[in-house]
Amino acid sequence: MIKRLSILMFLIALCSCKTVTINEQTQQVAISPVELLTIGVEENNLQTISFETTAIPILNNKIRVHAMLMPFNKTTYKAYSSAVNSQGGENSIKYVDSLPNKPHYITLKVADNVAFLKELNGEYNTAEVQYLKTMNKAKLVTAVSMVFNEQLMKEIEQADELYLKNEKYKKYDLELYKNNVLVQEIELTGGVTFAYKLAAFCWGKNAKRQTAILNIIDEHSKCTKPTYDNFQKSEEKNAFKF
Repeated sequence: MIKRLSILMFLIALCSCKTVTINEQTQQVAISPVELLTIGVEENNLQTISFETTAIPILNNKIRVHAMLMPFNKTTYKAYSSAVNSQGGENSIKYVDSLPNKPHYITLKVADNVAFLKELNGEYNTAEVQYLKTMNKAKLVTAVSMVFNEQLMKEIEQADELYLKNEKYKKYDLELYKNNVLVQEIELTGGVTFAYKLAAFCWGKNAKRQTAILNIIDEHSKCTKPTYDNFQKSEEKNAFKF
């Protein structure tokens, strides 16, 4: 009994090193750079979870993004330090738990899944969808927790609207709007991503009776019928109906 309990506690400790709770949601600690709205596959070993980007969808239209500025605490700072160390970067954040004024990080989250699905199912993303048909393990990055310089993070939070755009090849930039006017463009690669959240794809028949990606859900949730968690299963289930 004691041995089983020790093993359980060990596994819990390992799991906690790989994840961090941000705004009441669990995110994975990023041991390598991870970008918002990219597609990839996680590899889980005993000590770490790594995310390998395998596809970057083309965005002909901008996607709305939500931002939240958060103060570091012991747990999130530990995750940030671990990520920076794993990524071979420089820790630019000075955190002292006893001081009242804490440094900040920012969480960027996709705010319009419907608009993104329309982009993903567009003809210009045929190769990406074809890849997803055969790679059931592939997931979508729907949120990232990042560090830019403090002033830039405050400008992001204070913007009226934020959009992710794709004008450069295989690269996304963040647009900041105030009073419907574009005031700044930010390269996301200029920040350090220390945590991320993934979503899974749900397949089903669209209005043209074609099998397509119809929904994006939390990676630990289940697709609701008549959608399924992989292309082949959707094809088989719908063929059986007819």
